[in-house]
Amino acid sequence: MLEIHEIPVTPFMQNCTLLVCSETNDAAVCDCGDATPVLQKIEQLGVKVTKVIATHGHLDHIGGTADLMQALQIPFWFPRGDDFLREGLGEQARMYGFPPVRVPSVDVDIVAGMDLRIGNCKLEVLPCPGHTPGHVVFYDAVDHQMVAGDVLFQGSVGRTDFPFSNPEDLVKSIQTQIYTLEPTTVVHCGHGPTTTIGEEARSNPFVRAK
Repeated sequence: MLEIHEIPVTPFMQNCTLLVCSETNDAAVCDCGDATPVLQKIEQLGVKVTKVIATHGHLDHIGGTADLMQALQIPFWFPRGDDFLREGLGEQARMYGFPPVRVPSVDVDIVAGMDLRIGNCKLEVLPCPGHTPGHVVFYDAVDHQMVAGDVLFQGSVGRTDFPFSNPEDLVKSIQTQIYTLEPTTVVHCGHGPTTTIGEEARSNPFVRAK
């Protein structure tokens, strides 16, 4: 079974997630905006982190990745469609008044359709552009869980007023990639509380199911 632990990080209260295979104790960190609280959680749980992954390239989702990589000597898996955001991480930090951050190097490209393994668990990579061009989400089809980044929130959706965001793409991503999945799926959002696909398909005021 895949256990998902949420760790709020940065002043934006971004939900970094620690994904743990309960059978092997192997783990991955997703969307590490700040390494310090994540390292504390890893030590608390006593898990073995083998990789750090990301849904997209915004500062609050990858700003602590280089520090985490250095501390644990682990590779970074990243969707290359957001490389321009990763490369511009320093500019993002200056824009939001954050301390200087290091740009993490990418070891493995995350590609839509690939299976990402954590111990005995498997995540499907689904393309969900709109909030950013290269945004992906991670879907656990066995335990019906999803790490959705900034695509879908409880009662809301990801912002599309950033440069290179696209509201039409976001709606299409949610309707075709997310709302078509098992309605009981628990959605771990990039910000705020968890929700389910069924609840958002029924009541989300921004994007309803077709």
